[in-house]
Amino acid sequence: DFVMGRGSTPYVEIVPREDNTNGARVKMMRPRRVYVGCDLERLFADYLTHLACRATVFGIEVDAGSPLLVNLERPPLLAALREGTVRDKVSVLRKKRIGPASWTPHWFRHSHATALLLAGTPEWVVSRRLGHAHVQTTLDLYGWVREDEALRAAANWKSYISAWQVDDGR
Repeated sequence: DFVMGRGSTPYVEIVPREDNTNGARVKMMRPRRVYVGCDLERLFADYLTHLACRATVFGIEVDAGSPLLVNLERPPLLAALREGTVRDKVSVLRKKRIGPASWTPHWFRHSHATALLLAGTPEWVVSRRLGHAHVQTTLDLYGWVREDEALRAAANWKSYISAWQVDDGR
């Protein structure tokens, strides 16, 4: 469920549902809140406007209980997107040589986690955002990010000691 910011920070409320029509799963079947930026909120508002316009053109009623991520261009119109539909689209993009040869939608999750860690986000925050049961899972998967960052910093050791000049009295 996308919750608009209305002057505050927008977020997505991750809610486990057994009856999810598109078969999507929630990590650990635990609810959580994922805060997002205003740019994603604007993009989502544009999407909702497009969805409402498509529904009007085809005379399809949309209400609060309607699925949100839906087929906008092909039948069944306004039916919930299935995971397979997303994977099919990615397959078409790969055949057109868009993106790395073997990429999957899951790569977006890994890229996001890596970017958060490189930006200095604490591991426990990334762990909660990803829905991991334990921060150790996050460390096992993404510990290399911080390790690599630390090793890069160590390569610049001369810049750290440059101010350590000792006046030997000569």
